[in-house]
Amino acid sequence: MRPSKIIPAMAGLATLLALSAPALAGSFSISPLRVDFAETSGTASLTVRNEDAAAAVVQTQAMAWSQEGGKDALSPSRDLLISPAVFTLQPGGSQLIRVALRRSVDPARELSYRLIVQEVPQTAAPGFTGLQVALKLSVPIFVAPTAPAEPQVTWAASRDASGKLSVTARNDGAAHARIHNFALKTADGTAKVLEQPSLSYVLPGAIRQWSFGDNNNTRPDAKSVASPGKAGQYRLEGTTDRGSFATELTLTAD
Repeated sequence: MRPSKIIPAMAGLATLLALSAPALAGSFSISPLRVDFAETSGTASLTVRNEDAAAAVVQTQAMAWSQEGGKDALSPSRDLLISPAVFTLQPGGSQLIRVALRRSVDPARELSYRLIVQEVPQTAAPGFTGLQVALKLSVPIFVAPTAPAEPQVTWAASRDASGKLSVTARNDGAAHARIHNFALKTADGTAKVLEQPSLSYVLPGAIRQWSFGDNNNTRPDAKSVASPGKAGQYRLEGTTDRGSFATELTLTAD
C-alpha cells in the first residue's frame, strides 16, 4: 500500500491563516494506512518516515472510535498498546510503531479504533513570525469479531425548512462500510444534483450523516434539488470497497 502524506491538524484554520502568513511544518508519511486485526492476530506494525530535512518529535495515542449524532467521535482508550508512545524521527529516518490488542475480541460485532500519530510542535527559529502547523494523522484500526460479519447499509435523504439537505447512511450490520463516494441524481439518473467525493466510514450499528447547503460539500446545482420542504424521488449512486451500489430515495421534509 502506498504511504500517504500526513495532513495538518486543524486543517481548515491552518489554510485560512496560511493565506496571510508563512507556515512552518514538517512532512512525514506512514504505511499502511489502516490496520485490520483478524481473530488469529492481535498485533500489527506501521512504519513512519520523516520526509523533511529537520528532525521531528512524534507522539502516538490510541482512541476508541464511534459515531454519534451522525458524526465521528473519538475518546482515549486503553484497549490498544502502542509502542513507542513518543519518539524522534531524524531527517530521512523511519520508525516502526507496534500496535497490540489488550482486550478480548467481541464475538458478534467489529471493534473500531483510531491510531493518532502527531508531531510535537518545536520552538520556532529566532525571527520566525509565521504559523507553526503540528502535523497529525489518524489511522483506522478494525478488530474483526469471531462470527462472520458484514455491513448492512440503508440510505435516506431529507431537507429541512432552511433548505439544507442531508443524506444519511445507517449501518445495521456487524462490520463497517467503507464509502468511497456517492452522488445524488434525479430519479431517471440523468442529472447529478450533488456529490460527496471523499472517503467515509459507516461503523457497525451507527449512522453517518452528510449535510449540504451550508458548507463546501455543496455543488452549484444542489439548490435545484427541490424547493425547501418539498418531497421528491431521487437516485443515489456510489461506490464502496465492496463494489458499486444504487438505490432509489424519497426526499422527505423534516
